[in-house]
Amino acid sequence: MNLLSRILLTAFVGLALAFAFTIPILDLLDRPFIEQALLIFFAACAFGYLTFEILGAQTEITRRLKNLRFPRTHFSRAVFTSFLREHWPGLLLALSFFAVYLYLGLRFNSPTNDTVDNYLDADNFTWMQRFASPDGYHLEMRGPHPFAYLIFRPLGWLFNLFTLNPYLSSVLLNALTGALCVFLAWLFIKNQFQDRIYALLIAALLGLSTSHLFFSSVIETYIFSAAALIGFFLLLQTRKDDFASQITLSLLTFGITLTNFVQNLIGLFVSRPRWKDLIRFSGFTLSIGVLLSMLHAAWYPSAKLFFLPSNAEAEEGFAISVFHDPAWRAIGRVMLLIRTILLYTVMAPEPFVFRTDVGGTFPRFNFFKISPGDFRLSSYHGIDKILVAMWAVMLFIAGIVFLYNLIRARKTDISLAFILCLLFNFGLHLNYGYEPFLYSPDWAYALIFFVAFGLAPFAKSRWFQGGFLAFLLLLAYDQWHFIDFIFKTVAPFLPVGG
Repeated sequence: MNLLSRILLTAFVGLALAFAFTIPILDLLDRPFIEQALLIFFAACAFGYLTFEILGAQTEITRRLKNLRFPRTHFSRAVFTSFLREHWPGLLLALSFFAVYLYLGLRFNSPTNDTVDNYLDADNFTWMQRFASPDGYHLEMRGPHPFAYLIFRPLGWLFNLFTLNPYLSSVLLNALTGALCVFLAWLFIKNQFQDRIYALLIAALLGLSTSHLFFSSVIETYIFSAAALIGFFLLLQTRKDDFASQITLSLLTFGITLTNFVQNLIGLFVSRPRWKDLIRFSGFTLSIGVLLSMLHAAWYPSAKLFFLPSNAEAEEGFAISVFHDPAWRAIGRVMLLIRTILLYTVMAPEPFVFRTDVGGTFPRFNFFKISPGDFRLSSYHGIDKILVAMWAVMLFIAGIVFLYNLIRARKTDISLAFILCLLFNFGLHLNYGYEPFLYSPDWAYALIFFVAFGLAPFAKSRWFQGGFLAFLLLLAYDQWHFIDFIFKTVAPFLPVGG
């Protein structure tokens, strides 16, 4: 089949399937004209692209089916023992963090106290219901989460089979995902540098970071995004040419929070800088993602489609017009974002506490405070300043090593992707999101992995390992002080017994 015939057939099939799909499933004929046009357009593009690829891959698919050999998988005691022997340090570390996250999660989240927006703008109370409550799917699912219910509801149902308690299921699911991030980080660094001790230090840093410590305990979607993003970079490292696995994991990223798909594109292009691969990867992921979003909206009527203007209008409430703000406020936002990305993500400052001044009684915590003409940022005190100085030195060294390698080798490695992911998040949240720390799991892995690559030349030094361990102990002390401050502040507002 020549190219023109293939394009014409693709257009016809895509349009036909779009009508057949949207009329009965999404009540196309009962919608306003603009929504009808957009639904047909996106569905036709998705079906059309998939049809185009299938037609072009007929010969290759036939060849593969003829030569198909199913791999023999042996699930034996020897295989299990070998896995444990190889990965026990990372598993033990992840298990330790799971215990910490579970303990904190049971204290932070309550099945009766609505603490939406109180804990650094997290919607923990509503997400807890969306995950596992029997009627949680009735809550609105905004467009930036294209098919989150399809991801989280089956997991919540599975956990409920064992716990018989939606609240406990949600806390367990969140804590386990945080522990999974620690294990995946350990695996990524171990594979990259073939050093178990260094991998333990870096994975512990990720697990102790304010971002992961907080959002592996306070229920939200962002720790799940972090797991998907770390897993994607692990695939780029270990299964670089496994297109199907990369698309599958990218669909998970896209379905939870669509903007994080850009980080998948960045990682893929830096790892494999071929435009054809990038276009095919984007085409497959977006096409399947759009169709899943439509199925999601049909299955869960409370879910919004991200490409419909009426649904996108809800996001205007989270937009920030930094370029239209007064200079003091715009500068304050920029400084807040820089400090959040580079400092607050890793080590917690002392948060501001709001009560009746924000229209409520239960304390609300944020890392900034705005009053007329004044934009104040959370700061560090006492011994915390030593921690900040140590982290600043690490960041500086990592930056110098990156530039040295770039100039000497005249080529880049995956570290460039981590920098670009940080810059992408900076640009995105400069104009979106009230409390930027809420989104910190989306970039915490990139920041810490970038530092890990920069400090790798010193990884085997006993002096370096000892100094890094001292840093982690100091960080753990700082984080416990932060968590304890929150618990003591909210204690008078909780019912007796928590």
